[in-house]
Amino acid sequence: MYRMLLIFLFSAFILFSNTAFAKTNQPNDAEVSFGKPGELSNVSRTITLTLLDNMFLPPELTVSKDETIRFVLKNLGNNTHEFLIGSEDELKKAANMKRKNEHLIRVKPGEQKELIWEFTNMGIVNFACPLSGHFNTMKGKISVKN
Repeated sequence: MYRMLLIFLFSAFILFSNTAFAKTNQPNDAEVSFGKPGELSNVSRTITLTLLDNMFLPPELTVSKDETIRFVLKNLGNNTHEFLIGSEDELKKAANMKRKNEHLIRVKPGEQKELIWEFTNMGIVNFACPLSGHFNTMKGKISVKN
């Protein structure tokens, strides 16, 4: 019973704190090496990602440097998933612990959420579901080109 209460409280915390992860208009939004939270008025296109119980579709994306993308995340799986963009090292760390950042979105089964992101540097940006048991198969790459 105590364990179920802890699970419920933890789930409620994640659910009600989730909007803090998706906000992009906060004055303290920090730029990271691959970009920063974007503004809706600067969105150049929308990319829909489907979250299934073992993969993202599509698993590879291409965007342009300085492009602002609206990611629409549709969870068509039976499990809760997360979408986290970052370096391979960041994703590995996130798979082992929870931390709040501007580029982590949690999506329950049947839900759809959005993340607006501006890609400020060229290179490869990774994305994954860092939840336990999901990280090894739910990965993808974003190629940021000039």
